[in-house]
Amino acid sequence: MTKLYRILIHALLGFWLIYIFGCASTAKKHAQRLQIPPGLDSTTVIRANDMAENNFVSSQREQEAERLAKTGKNELNRVDEFWAYLEQRAKKNKKLTKTEAEQFAREYALGEKSLARWKELSKDGVDEKAGQRAQEYCIQAQQHLEKAIQINPFDKNARVLLALTYYNLQHIFGLEKNFDKAVEILERLTRIEKGEHELFRLLGQNYMALKDYKKASTNFKKAQIVLVKTSFDAPPDTSQLFYYLYAQGDACARMYDASNAMKLFKAATAFARTPQEKADVKNYREWVNWDGGNIKASEQWDQIIALEVAKNYRKMAGLCSKLLPDLKTKKAKIYVLHKLAVAEFEFLGNKAKAVERMYQVYKLLPRKALNANDKTLQPFLDTYGAMLYRLGIEAREKEEKKLSLAYFTKAVSFKWDQMAKAYIELVTLLWNSPDQAIQYGKKALANSNGLSAKESCELLSLMVRAHKSAGHYDEARSYFNKWKQCRSKL
Repeated sequence: MTKLYRILIHALLGFWLIYIFGCASTAKKHAQRLQIPPGLDSTTVIRANDMAENNFVSSQREQEAERLAKTGKNELNRVDEFWAYLEQRAKKNKKLTKTEAEQFAREYALGEKSLARWKELSKDGVDEKAGQRAQEYCIQAQQHLEKAIQINPFDKNARVLLALTYYNLQHIFGLEKNFDKAVEILERLTRIEKGEHELFRLLGQNYMALKDYKKASTNFKKAQIVLVKTSFDAPPDTSQLFYYLYAQGDACARMYDASNAMKLFKAATAFARTPQEKADVKNYREWVNWDGGNIKASEQWDQIIALEVAKNYRKMAGLCSKLLPDLKTKKAKIYVLHKLAVAEFEFLGNKAKAVERMYQVYKLLPRKALNANDKTLQPFLDTYGAMLYRLGIEAREKEEKKLSLAYFTKAVSFKWDQMAKAYIELVTLLWNSPDQAIQYGKKALANSNGLSAKESCELLSLMVRAHKSAGHYDEARSYFNKWKQCRSKL
């Protein structure tokens, strides 16, 4: 490479503008004779029935991606045709004829002149008409200089000017989001100048925009290799290494290659320096592994969240139902079932199906984590508990006491944020068994965080009445005093 060539290329690289695009058999026998309400199990229903006897009587893109990839392939074919000239080797004693020399000089001069006019018109970057004319001059420069190269592929000055023209054009096409043209130009440019990793980066980014992720990954890999091999005076820039590895991981993820994506993200982690870079890798790895590497499921989960934000619950529920059979992990099934159940219960008028789905979620929750009070599981328990409570209220209002008792009993079988309200309902339902009512009342007091001040006072009032009914007069007096204090604060 000549000194002049190196100087011009480095001058060119001084003006890079980066654009980054930047994803029990007994229970079974009972169940045969019982009608199990949605969201409940046979054990709970049997228990509720037993208690009831003592208390009351019965009463898209692929098409677009294919089009873009096909366009990019056609542009690349044109690059390969021109590359035949650039790869020619000088033959000994090979000289241009007089006609060839004159034609070369003419095309070179016209290309140089067009490039000068482009520079003059584009220096301000304000006048839209001037900008359009500047682009035309840059295209003219490309045409003339390519003709010159076809005549004499060995003239280094012509190659340097053509490289500069190519850089300007890819930048123009990039700003216009004309990615197929930018790819064509960058493919030519990277074949003239193979020692600049930034060129391969730009090419990779344009292929990403065209959704040709395989070629994008290939060029990000080339950028990484060139960066390492041309870092002569110092170790490679770690921020650049991070980006190239991360970009390759991104491309692999978009090709649904979870295994290689995870390997590349792991490698990128070693070069992450800022909190943002570390968070980016961590979040992407979690996204890829949301359903054990089933990236298509991760993409559909994103769509579900977007539909929820847009309050398009019917479409969201449809996508959840479609996704469920394709899920690999319990964790993913729990999340999708939960979203679907909430949509059905709150917005689609299908409470029975919704609470049954939450019962399925409850059975899928890991028992060890539940016993250890894992906070990450609490939202699922809160949802299931709230649904059981509300269905219990609806059954009570319809005088369906057994069903109401069953829902409230199930609602206090696990810890959730407002379980005290279900305990209070059990106190009132089991009034004919004062000692049992007192037992539930004490549990309500022990879990009273979810109660309002007024509800807490009402609970104390119930405890006074229950203790009086059971003949525990001293305890009734104690609760009466607590009730008075509570009332005074309202």
